[in-house]
Amino acid sequence: MLDKGIRQKKIMENFKTLFGLAVKYQTFLSYSALSLLAAVGENLFSSIVYKCPCNGWSHIYGLVFLLVPALLLFLFGIMLNVSLWKQVTGCCNTYAIDRGFRYWCGKRLLCLYIILQVTFLAALPPLTWIALALLKVNFYECIVSGLPLDYKKRFCGSNDVCIKELLFIPCASSVKLNLSQAELQEIQGNIRAESQVLGWCLIASILLIAVVATCFSRCHSPVSHLQLMFWKTYIENEQKFLDQDSKQHAAQLAERNVKAFFNQEPQEEFPTPGNKDWNGISTANTWNNKKLCYSPLHKFIERKDDSIKASTRSVLSPAEVNFATAAL
Repeated sequence: MLDKGIRQKKIMENFKTLFGLAVKYQTFLSYSALSLLAAVGENLFSSIVYKCPCNGWSHIYGLVFLLVPALLLFLFGIMLNVSLWKQVTGCCNTYAIDRGFRYWCGKRLLCLYIILQVTFLAALPPLTWIALALLKVNFYECIVSGLPLDYKKRFCGSNDVCIKELLFIPCASSVKLNLSQAELQEIQGNIRAESQVLGWCLIASILLIAVVATCFSRCHSPVSHLQLMFWKTYIENEQKFLDQDSKQHAAQLAERNVKAFFNQEPQEEFPTPGNKDWNGISTANTWNNKKLCYSPLHKFIERKDDSIKASTRSVLSPAEVNFATAAL
C-alpha cells in the first residue's frame, strides 16, 4: 500500500510537471499544433477533397485551395495569440483614446515589434500549408493549367498542341490527350520542378527570417544573456503568482458580496485595485537602463513606491516651515 501511494504521488508530480511545461510553452505548443494541423489537413485535402476541374475554373479553384485555408490558419493563429489580446484589450476605450496610443504601446517601435512578432507567429501555420502544397505540386499544377495564353507559352513554347491541352494536364489520368507521353512527362516535370523550387524557397525564406529576427532581437537586447534568463524567470513567476492571487482575490470578493446579499448586512471595505491600477499594469513593457523594471507590474510598484516616498519627503519639519516663512 505504501509503495502504491508513493507511486501515485510520483505520477501526480510528473503530471504537474508536464502541465507546468504545457502552460509555460502554451504559445509554442499552440502554433506547433496548428502547424501540424496544417500539414495533416493539406495531406487530406490533396488526396480526398481536392480534384482539379480542368476547365475555366482551374486557375481560381487551385488558388482557392492554396490560399483560403492558409488565410483561415492565419486568422486562427491571430486568435491563439494571448499576448496580442492582452495588449489590445481596452485600447479603444475613452480612457485609452484620451491618453493616445502611447498608453497601449509605450513607443512606436515597441508597437511595431509587437505587430511583427504576432504576424510572424500567426503566419507559420499558413506558410506551412502553402509550402507543403507547393512541394506536392497538385494545387500549383491546377493553377498553372488555367493561366492565360501568354503564361502557357512559358511551359509549352511554340507547341500549339501543348498550349491547347495544358488545361487538361491535371486530369491526364482520366482524359485522353494528343500529347505524346514524352511531351506530357516533360511538361509535368517542368511544372513540378517550378512548384517544388517555390516550396523550398518559401521554407528557406521562413527559416532565414526567423534566424535574422532572432539575431536582431538578441543583438539589440537591453540586457546580457544571463539577465535575460533572469527576466524570463521573473515574468513566468510573476504571471503564476498573479494568476493564483487573482483567483483567490476574486473568490474572496465574490464570497463577500454573496454573503452581503443574502444576509442583508453592511460589509467591511474590501480593498481591490481600481481601473487606473489595472490599466497601469496592462501596458507593454519598455526598458529603461536607469530604472530596472522587468514588467509593467514591476514598473507600477516602483512608481507607486517613489510617489509614496516623495509624498513623505514633501512634509516639512517645523524648522523647515519656519525657515520657508521667514524667506517669504
